[in-house]
Amino acid sequence: MKSFKREAYGYIKDMFIQHNMVKRTVLSFISIIIMGFAVSLFSLSGFGVDPFTSMNMNVSSVVGIGFGTYQLIINVIILLFVVIVAHRGLVGVGTIFNMIFVGYTCEFFEKLFSPLGNSSLPIRLLLLAAGIVVMCFSSSLFFTANVGVGPYDTLAFMLTRSTKIPMKWTRVMTDISVVLIGLVASGGLTALFHGNFSEIKNIGIGTVITAFCMGPLVNFFNKHLSSKILNVDYEGMSRDIAFFLIKGALIKNSLRPVTENSDSKSLSGKR
Repeated sequence: MKSFKREAYGYIKDMFIQHNMVKRTVLSFISIIIMGFAVSLFSLSGFGVDPFTSMNMNVSSVVGIGFGTYQLIINVIILLFVVIVAHRGLVGVGTIFNMIFVGYTCEFFEKLFSPLGNSSLPIRLLLLAAGIVVMCFSSSLFFTANVGVGPYDTLAFMLTRSTKIPMKWTRVMTDISVVLIGLVASGGLTALFHGNFSEIKNIGIGTVITAFCMGPLVNFFNKHLSSKILNVDYEGMSRDIAFFLIKGALIKNSLRPVTENSDSKSLSGKR
């Protein structure tokens, strides 16, 4: 119990020692609402959604649970695993926002704009293009706010720590895994083998784009918009975030308590 109390205190302390925390928290929440809207645009386009969402949409439709509720359940399971296995540096108030609101926001906007789901190809392509831009902006704002990462995003960090495989490859591994889970659960894998591509749901060019092709646009928003909204140094921002998320969160567990305390102080000063 004492250990749990120390960890809980650590989480709270980590969340509130950051510079400009109120503004970061508000912008993190706004970014999650925008992100849910972006996912709904991808879904309405019919060209596929991001890998994690594709799994959750496919499995939730099979088990008969609403997408938002199912995604919340999966995120809670991942978060509990992260809290037990990884360092608390991966978790923050932004993690909670991401866990709860992306799925429900997507459901809300998808129902609101449901007539667009039966649109012509040009309209669907516009929805896809809008989804890409909105998703990149929301992702940029969320990561620049730097108050925690999404539960699913922590899995690649944890794999990097345990296997020493570079982060870019562990993310590919997790993305492929969740897409396959969704395909198997929905019968899409069988349809793929039989060439019945029309029966494959929530996976398409949009899935590939969100998994591999959005980096440059996210970086553009980091440099020209998000860093200015949050009034942070763009050149130093990527180094600070990389240190906090990768070195701070993944290596601190292996350090001795005294070293960890001093590391935390230096990290707090950076932020």
